[in-house]
Amino acid sequence: MMTEGRYICLYGGEDMDWIRKFTTATNGVAKAAGIPLGLVYLGKSNPKDRVRRNNETIALENLSHIWQDLTSIWYFWVRLESMWYSKVQLGRTAETDHVMQEILRMLTYDSREGGWAVFARGSAEMASATGAIFLTCMQEYTTVWKDQVEPKGFLPAMRDHLVQLHPPRHCNRFVLPGTAGKILERVICSECGRVMEIFLLYRCCDE
Repeated sequence: MMTEGRYICLYGGEDMDWIRKFTTATNGVAKAAGIPLGLVYLGKSNPKDRVRRNNETIALENLSHIWQDLTSIWYFWVRLESMWYSKVQLGRTAETDHVMQEILRMLTYDSREGGWAVFARGSAEMASATGAIFLTCMQEYTTVWKDQVEPKGFLPAMRDHLVQLHPPRHCNRFVLPGTAGKILERVICSECGRVMEIFLLYRCCDE
């Protein structure tokens, strides 16, 4: 699926209604723009029954690609967390390390309620946003930013429109598993660059 020139869209969350709307709109945009697209559902970092049911529905309705084995989804997020901690131990920060910034953004999306999506082509071009913003962006392709694709390129045009849709205020959460053993004193918000407040969270979720 990672063939040269192919666009990849990774998306996640548990809201099946949003998933249907987003995948339908995104596949429609890809077809209208004439771009090769691989669309892959990544659920949540702690995939449980809802993600499993979503996988079954996505496959049944042929909405996108899925990872049938929930362990593969879990391992994807574990690898992201491992990459994050490795860079922390090396003294890297999201302020100066682009890869760390994108990892932080992904982990922040996973910590939120609702969907999210990341578009990429290769390692140089990328666009990401929360679910509601990305869905609006896809739905406005024909009426708002389609004409910007030719002069700018598909991903830059998309990214510019996502910036325009971004609300002036935000409230992001960044949840790391308690097994980390170390509380980080300084974590930068992936959206605004400010230092995030630290809270302790105890959670029980057997869904």
